[in-house]
Amino acid sequence: MVSATFYAGAVTDRHHKPVSMSPWRLEASEAEEEALWRLHPERQRLVAADTASLLVRESGAERPEMLARLKTFVDEEGLDTLAQLWSRAEKASLPRALWRLFQIREQITLRPHEIGQLVQRGLDSLDTIDTVIIAATQPVTAESVRGIIEEILSGTFADSLEEALQRASSLARLVSAGLLDFESKSDVNTALTSLAWSDVADELALCANRERSGNLR
Repeated sequence: MVSATFYAGAVTDRHHKPVSMSPWRLEASEAEEEALWRLHPERQRLVAADTASLLVRESGAERPEMLARLKTFVDEEGLDTLAQLWSRAEKASLPRALWRLFQIREQITLRPHEIGQLVQRGLDSLDTIDTVIIAATQPVTAESVRGIIEEILSGTFADSLEEALQRASSLARLVSAGLLDFESKSDVNTALTSLAWSDVADELALCANRERSGNLR
């Protein structure tokens, strides 16, 4: 249980009376937080959507201040706390896409050598490779994709989200292919295979397609 929570949409106090504030805040007691998610699951969905939109969509005058507050929350509670909110979003949605990117980032951070090996194995073993890999001006590598993900999760990404999601999808597909004959220590292999990389690739590809058509929310 964390000690801070995002309040999205119509903000209320502990007596559920409206209060005048910016679109969301980072103030709540532990008891308030528990009640919020149990009694108002719709707010959890709003928070997931709001924070995801803030990172990659918003460009208004309030964005710098809101990003600063978001960064403070992440510094205190951890990005994984925010990712837990995104994980509960429906498939092919913007917050769900950010959750999948977060998962890839965590694996690359924890196991950069193994992920690099898997990507190369995937490139060597796949007969057909995603178009985005072939057309990319730079090779799809674990480090290049992690750099893109870091920018997205920090709110500094300024390029095409569709292309970013496609590249991350391609990376996940390469890792999935590389895992077919990957030999490593059992604990590392178990940790790597615990993430269904092919499912991650499919979800991100679907999100990229929705982004292209302007329907990723």
